Amino acid sequence: MSKPTHTRAVLEDILTTRICRSHEDIQRELAKRSITITQASISRALTRIGAVKTHLPDGTIAYRLHKGTVTHRPNSPISRNSVAHYMAERIIANGTVFVILGKPDSGRFLGTYVDDAALPSVAGTIAGGNTLLVIPFSHKNYAKTATDLQGLFPQTPFTSNT
Repeated sequence: MSKPTHTRAVLEDILTTRICRSHEDIQRELAKRSITITQASISRALTRIGAVKTHLPDGTIAYRLHKGTVTHRPNSPISRNSVAHYMAERIIANGTVFVILGKPDSGRFLGTYVDDAALPSVAGTIAGGNTLLVIPFSHKNYAKTATDLQGLFPQTPFTSNT
């Protein structure tokens, strides 16, 4: 098993057996298992396994695996697609850019999902919190970008303010 695959498997175990409210909590749990990892690598690993921040009964927020995630196959299209469709709540088109609104802390995962799709009409994405900004290459291919995003997120409501 490769090091990244092993790390993701251990991370899945941690998120199903421990409460981790931050990257620092995750980093400490991984260190207990002799795994040293940067916070940037933690972010990528969380994205790959489909982890989301959820509200706990006591009102705090912690990382958890999405119920639809297929464990031990975190990069499978079925797993990532189901998580992406669950996380994306609405797409807004304003005639210049697209905004994908999702569940809490889903922007990072949605950004990776769109980036990995390598849509030729997309120049780039900016993720933060529950929001993903999708920037088309030009206004000339804005309609193509809209079609591409609707193809990636077929069940997500799409509204246009143009």
